[in-house]
Amino acid sequence: MKAVKAINLTKTFALSPLGARKIIALKDISFEIEEKEHLAVMGPSPSGKTTLLKVIAGIYLPDKGDLLIYGNSVRKKARAVRNLTCYMSPQIQLNKKLTVKETLNYFTRILGKKISGEVEELLQSVGIVGENLNNRIETLSDAQLAVLKLAIGLIKEPKILLLDRIFGSLDPKVKEVFTDAIEKVSDQTTLVMVDQEMEILGKFCKKILLLSKDGSMVTMGSVEQLLRNYPYKFDIEVIPKKALSKEILESMGYPYQLMGSLVRFYLTSEEEVLDLTKKLLKIKDKIISFETSSIDVEDVYYWLISKE
Repeated sequence: MKAVKAINLTKTFALSPLGARKIIALKDISFEIEEKEHLAVMGPSPSGKTTLLKVIAGIYLPDKGDLLIYGNSVRKKARAVRNLTCYMSPQIQLNKKLTVKETLNYFTRILGKKISGEVEELLQSVGIVGENLNNRIETLSDAQLAVLKLAIGLIKEPKILLLDRIFGSLDPKVKEVFTDAIEKVSDQTTLVMVDQEMEILGKFCKKILLLSKDGSMVTMGSVEQLLRNYPYKFDIEVIPKKALSKEILESMGYPYQLMGSLVRFYLTSEEEVLDLTKKLLKIKDKIISFETSSIDVEDVYYWLISKE
């Protein structure tokens, strides 16, 4: 049985009180996710990424089509869907005046579950153990708070974990701790992620679903397959002292993309890397730095978006 199966899924939102004007967030999309598969949902803003995660979580219901979670229709069995999924977002807040123990007791009571050894281990990894359970939420470090939210989500033992822009909201030290926490649980969970941290998406996800601005699906495939279809093998990212002129950029002789004043050149071979490196060294007085890297998920994403 598939963990997730979307069938001609469409979701709209009313722009006026009477619903005369509507915006289409998701447009007739169909896809499947296998159990324990890790999927990155990508696309420009807006393209319905968060909306899709909320439909999978049973928070939103589709207007047309359906979405099945382990065979349960989100339209007909929303409660069962919510019990099988855990949606996490920086927007979800906890009562800061309660202690950790009071918070955990509240969620175990309403969910009818006990705290598993896995959740206890997760809390212990950031020092939430013993007397520290009596600390108020407002006294926790950012890392402890992030891991506590994850632990609360795992109390109901969800089969699908939905992470909505979690990593992009964390500072580097907290991100490292939270990454370790996700690694502890991800092997046993179907994971669906939306995040601006491309490195994190590449680390956890082996499959990509790309949405377009109109909410339709552009493509879905494994990272390996998409990289294989990508026409380039390397990129050189250049940080100039000030924006390089079009004349200079085109004199390099390779395709490039501008992101503000930053430039990314795309290359097909090591010979091209060597050639462009020599050319860049000739204008080193105009450059702060440049760096060569192999093609990754971020490159493929921008390539696919540019074809839209």
